[in-house]
Amino acid sequence: MRNVSYCPAGGRSSLLAAVLVSVRVLSLPLILQAVSFWSVPAAAQDAPVAPVRVIKDGPGSVAALLGSDIGGAPADFSPQGFFQGPIEIPETARYLKLPHRMDFEPYITDAIRIPVLDSAYVPLSIRTLQESTDEEVQEVAAIQLYRFAREGLADIAPAAEMLQQTYKASTSRRVRSACMRAAAAGNLQQLAPQILDFTKSASDSERVILEAALTKWKTAEAQPLWRERVVNDRESATSVSLACRGLVALGDSESSPALLKLAGDSTADYLKRMSAASAVASLAPADSVALAKTLANRAESERLIAVALLENQDAAGLQLAVQLAQDPQAAVASAAWQLVFRQKLDLLQPLLAAGRVHREAYVRMTAARVMRALPDAERTSWLHQMLSDEHLLVRNVARGMLYEVAGEQPALKEQMISLCAGSLQPASQDWQGIEQSLVLLGQLRASTFSAQAVALLNYPRNEVMVSAAWLIHLFPDVSVRTGVLEAALDAEKWLYDPAERAREHGMKQAFLFEYLGIMRVKEIEETLAKQFNKGVPGVLERRVASMWALGLLYENNPDPALAARLHDRIQDRNSPNPERFPVRRACLLALGMMRSTASQPIVQESWEIDDVSERLRGAARWVHPLVGLTLPPAIAPIEQPMGGWRLNPYSD
Repeated sequence: MRNVSYCPAGGRSSLLAAVLVSVRVLSLPLILQAVSFWSVPAAAQDAPVAPVRVIKDGPGSVAALLGSDIGGAPADFSPQGFFQGPIEIPETARYLKLPHRMDFEPYITDAIRIPVLDSAYVPLSIRTLQESTDEEVQEVAAIQLYRFAREGLADIAPAAEMLQQTYKASTSRRVRSACMRAAAAGNLQQLAPQILDFTKSASDSERVILEAALTKWKTAEAQPLWRERVVNDRESATSVSLACRGLVALGDSESSPALLKLAGDSTADYLKRMSAASAVASLAPADSVALAKTLANRAESERLIAVALLENQDAAGLQLAVQLAQDPQAAVASAAWQLVFRQKLDLLQPLLAAGRVHREAYVRMTAARVMRALPDAERTSWLHQMLSDEHLLVRNVARGMLYEVAGEQPALKEQMISLCAGSLQPASQDWQGIEQSLVLLGQLRASTFSAQAVALLNYPRNEVMVSAAWLIHLFPDVSVRTGVLEAALDAEKWLYDPAERAREHGMKQAFLFEYLGIMRVKEIEETLAKQFNKGVPGVLERRVASMWALGLLYENNPDPALAARLHDRIQDRNSPNPERFPVRRACLLALGMMRSTASQPIVQESWEIDDVSERLRGAARWVHPLVGLTLPPAIAPIEQPMGGWRLNPYSD
């Protein structure tokens, strides 16, 4: 390796470059966008999804809570009653990732980290291109400009002229490639002629980057190149796909005959045909429908191309697509269902009864989305039945559709709650339906089903017993106090039973601990205190919930012995096995809920020296008023320098 420095001709201070150049060959990144282009028709790439309003329940979303802790803890802070915060469940609910009340009461905003690139990097790269005669160093400089632009770290517009000059002057293909990739990533449209010149002989991995820019800019000069590529048998499927996308962007209807010929040629490469079909569907709808009618009577692979040819608003084409949605082959039916859903979902209404039980999961998911867009009592019942689907995505999509409908149709919401409540049967083998019903009841804030949930706390499937505990902790009901306490104590024993090792008693217990803390159930204190030991079995959330619940049990009642144990956890920073940040954060919150004024030095120390990661310092700041301290200034956003570059500036 060698160090290379560049100094400008004059001036007291200069930027020097320390460049560590290895002899490794720099490989181009593997780009996969082309694959997604083949799998979805071109006209549908930018087509809007059917209008579905995403509903945020409760007083606001999680995003709305950002910064809500800036004023510190209110004097009367006291978690109790039903949960009033946001209940946001991802599209695919995971029982081990369900939200905990302890993470929202209080909600501590995580440190804001802003990636920052030193302002000297772009000028350094420009200067390196200008002054270096080493091709490898020039390549490094251009690649860095490419990465700055691709990752949104800097505006590389000032480098446009130097990239252009370097491209023209260099005889190295690698340098020229790096310059053009930088121009494409930096949206330097003035370099479109050079990009077009280079892409003629570029590899597919380069073309994916370069021609995406030409397509975005609708570069008319690329039209002859793309037209020729469509009829050239020697071109790769990726290159043809990129050409088709470019022709669509230009609205080049004159290329339709060539595209139609390629799409209908059963001897041609299949991926090329699919790309051509997607393009011609947009450029010549009537002609593409005519070809689709011919292909619709052929083999399965031909019918799939027929579906791609129908990606437009042609009425006759949509009727053919509806027919293909009833195709005996699952792949054809699935593609047709999704096409009609994008174009005119009303046409799928007669097929819903069959679609909801279709053997293809994507058909069932599309049917669920249609029922969400056109809801009624019968379809609500069908969606509820789909909560029991064996396919993970299908049942989660069905739950999501029910949740969205509930926000718009109060009458249907009551029907959903009734149906979900009826699913909570301990003797039932339908664990999928029970799990999804529990999650949906929580999302709908149906607060009267704790008794049914308690009966599910020892259900054979982890998904059900954890989700049941989650629902219970959201809406604490005093009538189930004894049952929850017994379940928590039983779980403590089972955690040490080898026969129960595969069971998620730890996560279940975490939710139950939160319930018992909110209800101030003192009988659980001994079990909670065991969790000070870092070696106890179970998930981390269990120990975090224990510390949080102990703070509630001793709310406004600072116990010196308990405070000392919390101090020990907070200060366990440098042991061979230091305490986990979430546990330390919960200990700080517990001190605040106890109003432990004797803990002021511990809280101040945490504020001054602890890391901002995982909201630890934020928690220390938030509890200041509760322990009698003045609230410190808000944590400023952290500028995080982006390093790891091969070409780095420094001042002499």
